[in-house]
Parts: sequence; C-alpha cells; structure tokens
Amino acid sequence: MRIRLRHRVVYWLGRTAIGLAAIVPQWLGYGLAAALGRLYFRCSRRRQDCALRFLKAAYPDRGDRELWRLGAVATGNVFKVPIDMARLTSLLARGGSLRSVVDMNLLEGDLPKQPYLGVTAHLGSWEIAAVTMAYLAGNAHSVARVFKNPLLERWILKNRSMSGLHVHPRRGGIKPLAAALREGGVGLQVVDQHQRLRGVIAPFFGRLASCERAAASLALRSGYPMVVGGAVRVGKGFRFRMVHAPVFVPRDTGDRDADLLATVVAINERMEGLIRAHPEQYLWIHDRYRTNLETDTGLETDTSLETEQ
Repeated sequence: MRIRLRHRVVYWLGRTAIGLAAIVPQWLGYGLAAALGRLYFRCSRRRQDCALRFLKAAYPDRGDRELWRLGAVATGNVFKVPIDMARLTSLLARGGSLRSVVDMNLLEGDLPKQPYLGVTAHLGSWEIAAVTMAYLAGNAHSVARVFKNPLLERWILKNRSMSGLHVHPRRGGIKPLAAALREGGVGLQVVDQHQRLRGVIAPFFGRLASCERAAASLALRSGYPMVVGGAVRVGKGFRFRMVHAPVFVPRDTGDRDADLLATVVAINERMEGLIRAHPEQYLWIHDRYRTNLETDTGLETDTSLETEQ
C-alpha cells in the first residue's frame, strides 16, 4: 500500500507528540491538561448543555452550580486521557511493568473463568482499563475506532499487542471478537455511548437512551459471564486502580427481546454505580440523550434482575 507523504508527516509528528507527553513531568502535563479541559468546558456552550442535561438526570437533587463544577472537573479528566495513552505507549514500548502504575488487587481475584466479556464506560482511563484486562487475561480482543493515519494506527496497535490487547475496527470487529470468545478468550468493549443504529432502548441514569447491543447479545447467546469495570485515576497523574461491579451471567428465559433488554439494564445499572462513585472522572460532555425517547417511543422497560455469579 502506498503511504502518502502527509501520512508520514503526521505519523512522525504523532510519535514525537507521544514521546514528549510521556517524558513531560506529570505535574506539568496533567496539570495543563486539566486546565485546558476546564477551559474547554467553559467555552463550549454545546458541551456544557450536554453535560448539564446528563448530570441533571444523574443528580436531580443537586444545584446547577454544583453540577457545572462537576462537569468542568470531569472534562479536565477527559483531557488527561491522551496523556495516559502516550505514557502507556511509552511504558509498553520500553517493556515497563503495568503493575507499577495500576493497582489490580480488587479485580484480580474476582475475574471469572474464561471466556468472559468485559465492558466499561468512559470512566477514569478506559485505555488503561483495556490494557490491564488484556494483561490479566493473557490476551484479549476489543473493538474500537481506528486512527485515520495507517502508520500511526499500526504503531499504536503494535504497542498495545505487547500487553496482549488485540484491537479490531468497529466495522466488522465483532466477528473476530466473537471468534476469540468461542476459543476461550476475553472480549472487551466500551458500551456507554449513544448507539445510532439498532440500539436497545433502556434507562441510563433515569432516562431512556439508545444503548449498545453487541456485547449483551453475545453474552446472552452463549452464556458468557460479564464483568463491568474500569480503571479510575488515583491522584492527579499516571496512577490507577481497577474497580468493578459484581460479575453476572445474563439469564436466558427464551424471550429474546426481554432478555436482551434485561441484560442491557443490568450493565447500565452497574456502570451507573461505578460512575456515581467517581463522577469527577466521567465523560459527561457526551450527548447521551440525543432524542426524547420517553416521548418518541413510549416504551416501558423491563428491569428484572439476572442470575448473579
């Protein structure tokens, strides 16, 4: 494949930026990222509106001023995630220990026997969460958006694979993930954003939202255990702790639609619990409620519980 000059330029600029972000003192890099995030939140009226609408659904009893502050601080955390990615790439490239920056103790002893599915939200540092899950499992397969630059994409994915994480593009990526699970592996997916096509309509923080169905459908179809967790930041820099909700196995009653909905509801409830414990580290600026589904669909949701493991 012929590589365009602009791709080569962007590739080397990207590697240089990642290298610089990895060696800049943490207090400076993360402090600047947090300040830029708060400034972005202040200046972007659209993102403010998305965050406040989302936060009011999660915390209806809190005042606008408190919610605005929480949204600004959380956006600062979002701006830290690219630095996490840069430092993680550098750490893996030089053969560093993931355990030196991630506390895995709470999760390590509670993981089910493989195969299983791990799902997370845009909480803390989701990149760190995926790499840690792959490290603990030996290898794992995830689905994510790919970089437009093929050189940068290849280099970053190569570094991720050093930890056993195999990343597949969103288009067509569920098939290799499902194949890995059939062979006894681990599948990973981020599932908290608006699903544009064929979403499952389910409550998220008290409001109906269009939710990702692939992970829930896979787990339900084959009886895979599900781990809902994430990597939350400890302090202000490059230190993390893995957290998780109780592992569960979706219940198959024979009613496909109801079972799928119940599984998505169970995932959402667990994500909500983790997010409420660390609200200053969540992606509140995402437009989660893009349409008024309560009015547009008139659906009632089945919130029956599933089988615990």
